[in-house]
Amino acid sequence: MSGVPVESESPHVKETARMLRCLGHPVRLCILDLLERRGELTVGEIHDALDLEQAAASQHLNLMRDRGILARRKEGVNAYYRIGDDRALKVLACIRSGQP
Repeated sequence: MSGVPVESESPHVKETARMLRCLGHPVRLCILDLLERRGELTVGEIHDALDLEQAAASQHLNLMRDRGILARRKEGVNAYYRIGDDRALKVLACIRSGQP
């Protein structure tokens, strides 16, 4: 297979590597899967659905938001999370298909 060589210092490669590192945690993959299936959810709904402590759920969600994988909106005291980068869904689809 031939193609354009990957430039390890390019911003795109660095950004992609950061996203993949973030998605390398099983809980974060479960969060991504949950949000894909159910759409926008609050922190409470996420921690209940995945049986996580709220602090742990918040920590994972904040990291995923900082990496741009998730987007958040505030409504009153609630924070709602949704998928913010469709590339993360492509990673999830690859995992589900059993292909690298």
